[in-house]
Amino acid sequence: PRWYGEPACAIMPKRKKRPWVSTDVLDATKARSSAKATERKAREKAFRDANPERFIEDEESERRAPESNALDGGGKHQNKQRGDSRRSNHLGAEDLSGVDVDPKTFPMHEPWQTRDGITSEEFERRRARVEAVTREIGTSARHKQLRKACQLFVRLIQSEGLVPTPYTYASLLNAYVNTGTMDGAEALMARMWEVGCAPNVVSYTTLLKGYLLVANVDAAKHTLEGMKHPVLPDLRAINTYMRVCLRCGDLAKAIDAYGRLSEWDVVPDTSTFKLFGRLLAQGLKIDDVKKLIKSIKHGEHLKWTNDPRCGPCQFWRAGKCERGLNCRYYHDQTIAQRDAGERVIEQNDLFAHLHINCAHAMSITSDMKGCKKHIKKASEYLAEDDDDTDVHTAIGGEQNKDERAKLYKATHRDELRLEVKRIESFADRVLSGAQSLPLLNEHFARTLIFSSRILQMPARGTTMSSESVETLRSDLFTALQNTMGLSGKGESVRKSISKLIADDGTLRFDKMFGRKKNDARELNLEVAAGNGDWAVEQAKADVGADWISLELRHDRVYSIFSRAVCEGTSNFAAMGGDAAYVFRRHIKESSVSNVFVNFPEPPHHSGDTQADNSLALLTEDFFRDVHASLQNEGGLIIFSDNHRYMRTLARMLGDLGVFTVRDADFSSGEVATPCETIAGVPLYEGVPGCKCGHRVFQQSYFDRFWENGQHIDRFFISVAARK
Repeated sequence: PRWYGEPACAIMPKRKKRPWVSTDVLDATKARSSAKATERKAREKAFRDANPERFIEDEESERRAPESNALDGGGKHQNKQRGDSRRSNHLGAEDLSGVDVDPKTFPMHEPWQTRDGITSEEFERRRARVEAVTREIGTSARHKQLRKACQLFVRLIQSEGLVPTPYTYASLLNAYVNTGTMDGAEALMARMWEVGCAPNVVSYTTLLKGYLLVANVDAAKHTLEGMKHPVLPDLRAINTYMRVCLRCGDLAKAIDAYGRLSEWDVVPDTSTFKLFGRLLAQGLKIDDVKKLIKSIKHGEHLKWTNDPRCGPCQFWRAGKCERGLNCRYYHDQTIAQRDAGERVIEQNDLFAHLHINCAHAMSITSDMKGCKKHIKKASEYLAEDDDDTDVHTAIGGEQNKDERAKLYKATHRDELRLEVKRIESFADRVLSGAQSLPLLNEHFARTLIFSSRILQMPARGTTMSSESVETLRSDLFTALQNTMGLSGKGESVRKSISKLIADDGTLRFDKMFGRKKNDARELNLEVAAGNGDWAVEQAKADVGADWISLELRHDRVYSIFSRAVCEGTSNFAAMGGDAAYVFRRHIKESSVSNVFVNFPEPPHHSGDTQADNSLALLTEDFFRDVHASLQNEGGLIIFSDNHRYMRTLARMLGDLGVFTVRDADFSSGEVATPCETIAGVPLYEGVPGCKCGHRVFQQSYFDRFWENGQHIDRFFISVAARK
């Protein structure tokens, strides 16, 4: 990697070098963070000055804060421990700690706020107050504080006698969705109809987002079809549904939805085309991807409102209309738009994305000449961005454009370039004879795609019935056809898949890799593998061990699968499904040598202990199942950039008492010494090395994403199973 051995690298507090980031990056980060904080404060002050009536409650809370701090012992440290004390104390004198999160228990209210019997000033006060509480509920939803959001909602109705709006309900719905409480989200939608507050398109889209998180494509389809006049699906709802289809690998439902866009009067945008094109390529529908590219170039999707009788679009006149082609008002083409440069870049990215997907599908189906043709097209579109604009500064075109979104888009473009190089390199190796053509069915025969849904966990020690096992074998084969484009009857693949599942429903890893039962080879399993970059590189570096990547999202399983095909690795397999369910139900005890978790997603980014997330993977139950699957002295290695979360995980592992300390080293080969020890579990700062199972360093997507200086610290835990 390029940063190893660099003299200009950041220094950690104890004078240890931080080899994965340069001092220039660190200095730029500090300067940018300071400038961003100053800019944010200026925007907040300007908004407060322009809308003082919206912050009456906040100012009263601030005046009460010193008194509250004095009563509680005060101090900055205590406020930090208690979280946002002003918000928690602002719930009022009435004790709402016992508020139930079941929407069926919420108090009834009028369908909407009327002006009858109140002055205009009072109506405006109530409107502003409901808006303020809606923002507070939205904040709680972002922090995954479901109970607090419900408390705010109940107080609004019960204590203040106000009427929530559809947007208030949508904010509360988001709290249920973000915490994975989909039964509560569905009950809240039913309550909206019960009180006469009809859900709006925001509510439906939020519910679709929830089904995206739990990967329930059937429920998402039912919700989409339930959107009738006057609340029809809009572009955001359609794109959310397409993301559900992509995550679950359901091409058939995506094709059906795409064919109904004209019925819903929705014009697809670049996101729609990217999602649909990815699904087609993932299903190896190469001709359909070509047709999609052709239809976009011919403008078959265009539906612009050019009739001045519709009335001018005020947003367009101001310089930017977010609705784009779906706007129902007149867009005067003589008016320059602030996002014109961004739209050119997005269009180039779209065609590059589609050509890369097409080349990708062609490469793994052995059409190397066609692959090279589409790679050339993709490179030309990416080169246009380089020639015309500076993509790192032009994206968004607005002074206050969200920096993270800008960084994401720039990183995504860099990822496209890396994908071009990877596919082109594979095609060149095959055409030159350095690598043989991929035998796709051999890779299919060791690829298992379980359900992407978050399923009800079975009790420990229970086994599957013979009927359930046969159903599972059939479902795994069908998933390869529906998600990965396995064509024909594929009887050889069907037989191979059946052999991988034992009669009790557990996995036969010896059959997966064609080994003998007594063959003493390491079996290493990466959980939440993302795109599979890391595990594939480990498998290439250590051909004497077998490697498996397990990922929930089916679109990422396809990415992992394709990487294995392109690299020609025979000691690697891709698996899809909920890791918690797979470990509990399908992995035998003491069958795995090492389990790796790289850059796990925290259950809540805020770090607030009041947050709740039923979708969190790394729990005590999960670690017990991991422990059961590991051989004696088998390793569990967790690698992350989130110090707070790693401390939480270290404490959780220490409290379990089933893991023990083992030797660790850094990627440089230096013996690792912990930066701190929590509940007996050492936490290291740096990049893990060979003793921790990391054969070679492979820069992950997250490393590349934060390379510009945001999350620059790295931490890891390396423990062994004690049996």
